[in-house]
Amino acid sequence: MGTAARFDDFNTIQSAEIGLIPPMARWCECLHGCAPFRDALEAITKAIGAEAAAVCRISSADRVRSGSLFYDCRPASTGVKRLTQSFAHAVLGTYVDKAKPGMIWYKSMSGHFEDPALENFHQSRGLTDLAVIPLTSGNGATDVLEFHFARQPGPMQQALLNMIADTFVRTWSNRAPGLYMEACLSNRRARAAAAPDALLLSMENPAQLSRAEYRVCVLLSKGQTAKRVVRQLGISNSTLRTHLRNIYAKTGVGSMSELVYRLVSMEGTAPARMDQGSAA
Repeated sequence: MGTAARFDDFNTIQSAEIGLIPPMARWCECLHGCAPFRDALEAITKAIGAEAAAVCRISSADRVRSGSLFYDCRPASTGVKRLTQSFAHAVLGTYVDKAKPGMIWYKSMSGHFEDPALENFHQSRGLTDLAVIPLTSGNGATDVLEFHFARQPGPMQQALLNMIADTFVRTWSNRAPGLYMEACLSNRRARAAAAPDALLLSMENPAQLSRAEYRVCVLLSKGQTAKRVVRQLGISNSTLRTHLRNIYAKTGVGSMSELVYRLVSMEGTAPARMDQGSAA
């Protein structure tokens, strides 16, 4: 390879690396409750040229996937099969609880996957590869990040993933603990799944939330903790508890974790506005 070609490759990778700075900054913001986490998945998926992505928690004991959060570039309106479950376990196989955080596993380079559902999903979408990045390991569960690609990642995409894998792991380990991630990744998801498929923060305001209740939900959907909600809205803890009781009754959920999952798990949720809601 000539000097000019090597220089062009270097410039291409450098430009792509620079392009990853805003998505990675968004990832960090979301991990600290400053924005909806799906925003980060969308930004990073597009930046690395993937079609879909998921964050999933897998039980080390029984390989049960207790919860996932997804992004798929194909809108639901297209009628194509969209990513609705994690397939990381199919690539990791028996190494689910042993894989080193930050190490990248590819379906195309692994002999572990034996999941017909994965092959059916990829064939239906014309996808060819899956990259899995373990984020944590131990304490009875493994958190993973996965990306689905239309074509097997080339050298530049692999280089980009290698560059940011450690950042994924480090920032995930230092993420702000709270209801947002736990609502998405814990077993409470099963109870929340029974909730009606209404977009709580849509313009229609189907639960008939008051203006104050709507604002509480907006902040919770962005990953804010109860303490931050109190501070940002300038209300007391007792007032927040009253709002939450009313919200639970109107939305049919039984806890804040169920509410948060309901708020963040709906596909195509319309952008929420702090001034939305009835005047009640």
